[in-house]
Amino acid sequence: MKQIPPSPYAKPVTLVGLIILLIALLNYFFSDKPGDNDEVTEITSDHSKPAEIAANGSASHTDNNHMTDEISKPVPAEPVEAQPQDIRYTVKDGDSLETIFNQLNIPINTLYNILEADEAYLDADVLHPDQQLIFTLDPDQTLSKLALVIDPKKTVFYQRSDDNNFIHDEKLTPTSWQTEVLKGTIQGSFYLSAVDAGLTDKTIMTVRKLLQSKINFRRDLRADDEFQVVMERETIQDAPIGNNTVVAIRFNGKKVDLSAYLHTDGIYYDKNGENLTPALLRYPTEKRFRISSSFNPRRLNPVTKRISPHNGVDFATPVGTKVISTGDGVVLRVATHRYAGKYVVIKEFGAFSTRYLHLSKILVRKGQKVSRGQVIALSGNTGRSTGPHLHYELHINEKPVNPITAKIPMLKSIPKTEMAVYQKHIKNLDDLMSGKAIVTAGGLEWLNEWLMRDEKVEKTSTM
Repeated sequence: MKQIPPSPYAKPVTLVGLIILLIALLNYFFSDKPGDNDEVTEITSDHSKPAEIAANGSASHTDNNHMTDEISKPVPAEPVEAQPQDIRYTVKDGDSLETIFNQLNIPINTLYNILEADEAYLDADVLHPDQQLIFTLDPDQTLSKLALVIDPKKTVFYQRSDDNNFIHDEKLTPTSWQTEVLKGTIQGSFYLSAVDAGLTDKTIMTVRKLLQSKINFRRDLRADDEFQVVMERETIQDAPIGNNTVVAIRFNGKKVDLSAYLHTDGIYYDKNGENLTPALLRYPTEKRFRISSSFNPRRLNPVTKRISPHNGVDFATPVGTKVISTGDGVVLRVATHRYAGKYVVIKEFGAFSTRYLHLSKILVRKGQKVSRGQVIALSGNTGRSTGPHLHYELHINEKPVNPITAKIPMLKSIPKTEMAVYQKHIKNLDDLMSGKAIVTAGGLEWLNEWLMRDEKVEKTSTM
């Protein structure tokens, strides 16, 4: 029988097979095998080794179960506490608090509580486009706080109290005043010349109104006449916020030689000490009426029985009594408030403004010019009131003061006993306008200290 010769590939194939077998054996003997004490084994052996579990006894079973539970059961996560939510709203033209509250689905009663807290201030009664409102809502969507940014300097807050009412508060950002002297010459109209010199429209209006009884700005000024204005600009971190105070004005010309100076009583006088500021009346009625409630920053409200400021004086006027404007000015606001009733706000010259509340009929419109002594309304009993009366407020630099005792512009001159101090005062300002005094970063020391003094001493501002 003929033998088949061996294949030339037989030996290499056999050798490869032996090597594979050897690797498999080594892998079996030297690989990590799960042991009896391995945790994974204990966790997975509850069902695969019942005999071993029984032999080890109940203690081992308990330990294994404990370890199994400890590893297999997920640790419960710490509950995440819901946080209050802030909603920022930018006021648009035509917005009111009521329309905004409706958009945000905030109950109308919450709005009424805020209006009640705002009754003495009327900060939130009229909103202006681009103002910012920040609503803080609790997790259950209850309004806990409302912030209203009035301007860069002032923000008011309405914070919910424990009795579910709201408390009015405000935050004033620290400001500083910087002195600036603006100089110009008449080229064309005074308005265009003043704009070229850097005066704002509000400042130009202040200059015109202050000197309107002394100068005709169209006829009396000539080309190349010079003028100087000492300004104090209120700033936050050196950035102007739009609140400027005119401290002194001077015209030097062919026909006009005129000056005006702001004195420490908040009134403007000429170089001879004669009053230039339009006067105010002390009382808002033609006849005197009994004062039924005085100015009191911490009065016990007769209706709510809570301590709240009474920022004006109440006169016991019968319904229909004529109410007169206490000064020359412009009607700033005509409105109806849930608690203040029908009311009018008038902006008088400079830092002065007045408010008339609880009226029965308003006889002026917003933007209308009014004169001192002009009838603007009839008194009433509207809003929240304990009886017919007129509530009258006087504000100086946006702060309420006692209208019966506050220093107000009167038709008077500087007393002779004060003229020496006044002459020194105006010399400093004249030196500043003439360039003999240097303006420092913080303004003249005496002037800066005066502008930063206590609010009880009034200054006049161009607002």
